[in-house]
Formats: sequence, structure tokens, C-alpha cells
Amino acid sequence: MPAILQRLAAASLALCLACHGASQPDIVIVMTDDMGFSDPSCFGGEIPTPRLDQLAATGLRLTQCRNAGMCVTSRASLLTGRWWPSALRGFTESDLLPEKLHTSGYRTALIGKWHLKGHPLDHGFDHFFGFLGGFADHFSGSPDYRLDREPFKDFGTNYYSSSSLADRAIRFVETTPREQPLFLLLAFQAPHNPLQAPPEAIERHRGKYSAGWKAVREKRIRRQIDLGIIPPGIPLPAFPENLPDWDSLTPQQRDLEDLRMATYAAMIEIIDRETGRLADALENAGREKNTLFVFLSDNGADPFSVADAAMLRKGKLPGDRASNFQPGLGWAHAANAPWRLHKISQHAGGVTTGAILRWPAAIPNPGGIHATPVHFVDLMPTLLAAANIAPAESDGISFLSLLQGKPWQRGQPMFFQHADNRAIRTANRTLVEVDGGGWELYDTSDDPLETTDLAPARPAEVQQLADAWSQWWLKQNPGRSYRPESTANSSHYSPQGDRGSGKTYQPSEIPPKPSDP
Repeated sequence: MPAILQRLAAASLALCLACHGASQPDIVIVMTDDMGFSDPSCFGGEIPTPRLDQLAATGLRLTQCRNAGMCVTSRASLLTGRWWPSALRGFTESDLLPEKLHTSGYRTALIGKWHLKGHPLDHGFDHFFGFLGGFADHFSGSPDYRLDREPFKDFGTNYYSSSSLADRAIRFVETTPREQPLFLLLAFQAPHNPLQAPPEAIERHRGKYSAGWKAVREKRIRRQIDLGIIPPGIPLPAFPENLPDWDSLTPQQRDLEDLRMATYAAMIEIIDRETGRLADALENAGREKNTLFVFLSDNGADPFSVADAAMLRKGKLPGDRASNFQPGLGWAHAANAPWRLHKISQHAGGVTTGAILRWPAAIPNPGGIHATPVHFVDLMPTLLAAANIAPAESDGISFLSLLQGKPWQRGQPMFFQHADNRAIRTANRTLVEVDGGGWELYDTSDDPLETTDLAPARPAEVQQLADAWSQWWLKQNPGRSYRPESTANSSHYSPQGDRGSGKTYQPSEIPPKPSDP
């Protein structure tokens, strides 16, 4: 949408709010880390998430909100409104979302994960509590925790990241003058590794996943059909070639996998509880009705499990303090239902988040489910338009009219790349590559879950989209041709294609107890 139309839309909304006695909205973004699309029950999951369900019922759900497939790239695109190569390269010089809001009178805070260049207080945030790097221990933190600019070491014995971060976010809401609008980014680390949660929270889920990842995924998909999240009768992705059947696992492997997922589910349940506490704080502060509340994940669920062997040698199990387990391929397959593939992949399972947006003062028909594709780059212009702030230069397009209950279509392609995975998405086509294995083409009007590759039959269409992707790449990386970086020898990632190129998952076993024969 041209900038002048964005300004007109923002002015229209501002006039509407003024008629109802409302001022600039408070803006709250709650971002989870590596959470699967179907984990909340309002997106098909079996994990109890009553507070997220309540937000969805009183707001709207976006079922095709696209991210950049990785923590750093998604965060950069969200805060700059730019495709990630440009966003990262010019991050310290960019006019970030918090800077635009800060200069317009907002009090701003980041609570949680940063994982970008520089320091949050140098980029428009008034307050910061969290960690600067990619992950930390959920119970004992890490050396890069900061309270504003000062190192933070006072974790104590009862620290748990999701609860403690929510405490700080609530304190920010409570200490912001009521007449001043606020912008809060609560960036949970959970459910990113290490998979850790209080023992009593894990125990509530123990044994619930003994039927295995295929059964869990199939149940989630049936519920997604009932909810209207995916249409009935569409082709479903085949079972991944690189994932073993549950029945082929030993009892010890199934036991560890059940514990792994029980820990992951406990982390999601705690996220739900803490998000609800924050929503309550906004209501208690008289801010609820005019708060634009956004809930999303930075990418799809994590399919890797690189530290299992080292942890088991130390006598650690999923959930333990000082452990470092990841969800692994099987549970990532279930968590990302109904999509294919996972984090770092540019297939839909890697780059699709189930987003919830709630704004009682402006959303006219709460409870809606929208399959209209949007991208993280679109969030910045949308939020600025909602706040009646002149848009920054951006690759994104405001979807404010969608929140107002009006028809909206993005109209421009979306672009993706990480390592040897890349994609371009238009209104009804996806051209995508995994593990450097060549382009795949999907007609997403009939095959939204990317099951039938049309590339061999439509070479001209492949070439047209591939040329558009290459032009985008060169614009994002002036003077540098595309050279994919293979994941084959990475210490963190590995090939993950589900049709032959991906590394076969080898589930770990719970070691026998000393008393066992």
C-alpha cells in the first residue's frame, strides 16, 4: 500500500478512536521462541492454553503469518520492517520500531531475549531486562543478562525465565503513567532450549505423549479442521522419510521422548499462564480496551537434538537443571502441524507462526480466523499506522484495514532464505528449496501444505519465480551472488529435508537405573 494510503488509513482509525474517547493505543508484543504453530489449543494443540484461547476469542487469529525461519532474522525483520539481509546489515543505522514509538511519546521496554547487534537501550528502548545472546539457562540465567546496562546476577533459587520475565513486564505496565502510551516487547525464551521446567509442571504432562508424534500430529490436524484453521479435504503432507515410526522405538527411547515432550508442553503451559498475568495487569491498569496485543512465535519448532549424548553422559534428562535438551525432529513434526518441516527451513513449517492480535477498541468482529498471508516485515508499518505515526521506510505493507474488519491482500511477494534453504511466495504460488536440493513449486491455492511438487511439469513458471527471487537477493546483497551455506557440517543444524535429503532422527534412550538388571 502506498505511504499516502497508509497515512489515510491511520488517520481514519485515529478519528474512529477519538469518537470513542480513546487515545494512541498501547502496543504489547509477546513473542515466544521456537514455538510450533499448533502448540496453543486455539491452533489445534492438546496443551491447555486457556489464556491464549481467551485472547483469540476476543481478538483474531492469523494462520499464515510468515516469519524468517530463525530467531535473529525474524527479530530483525520485525523491528525494522525490512527483509532480513538488509535489516541485519544496517541494523544499527535503521530507524527501529521502538525508536519511532519512543520519539512519539511512548514509554518503551524490552523484557527477555535481544539476540541482535548493540544494546536495546541504544535502539529506542527506555528499559531492558533480559539477555543479549541467543539463549540462557531457564533456572540460572547467563552472564549476558542485563538490568538496563548493568550485569544482572541475582537469580536466586526460585528464578524461572518465563515467570520472572513476566514479573518484570507487569512491573513496567504498573509503573508507566496512565496518561502515557506504552510499547512492551516481552520476548520469552521458552520453549527454546534448554528444555527446562519445574518438576511439578512436567509431571502434569508425563505419559500424555506415549502414543507418539504421529498420533499427536494427526489429532492436532483433526482439531484444526474442526476449528476451521485448515479446510477439510486438502492434501496432507506425507510422514517424513527421515523420522522413524514410533513403534520401531525401544521402550527406553519412547520414555525419553515422552519426557522430552512433557517438558516442552509444560513450558508452553507456563507461557500461557504468564501471558494471562500480563493481560490481567493491563486490565487492572485500565489499559486493556485500547491495547493492541500481538502474540506470535519467531519461527517454527526446533527439530534438532545436538546435545543429547553429552547430557546423558552427565546424567541429565529433559527438564533437569543445567541440562540442555531440544525438542527433536519427532516433536517438531507434531508441533508444526499441519505444515511441512521446521525451524531454519523455508517451507511453511519453518516460517509460519500462529499469530493472535487483540484490540478491543478497534477490532469489530472478534473471534475471526484469517488465512490472509502477512509477514513480520508488515508488523512495523501496521503498528505505526495504528499509533497514527508516519511510516518509516519499509519493505512491509500495513494490514491495519484487516484489523478494522475490511478486506486486505498483501499483493506483493514474500522472500525467504537461510543457509541452503530459500523461497518466494506469491498469492497462490510457492517456490521453495531445502538442503540445496533444487527448486520445488507448489500451487498453494489447491495445495497449501506443499505436498505436490509441480516444478518438473512447469519449468517456465519455476524460472520466472526463480528470477524474481534472484533479483531480490541481489538487491539485498549488492555485488554478492547467492552461495548457499550447507548445514551438513554444522554443529547446530543438519540437513532436514523430509523427502530424502534430511538426516535420519536417532532418538535417545533413558539410561537404566543402577538397580535395573
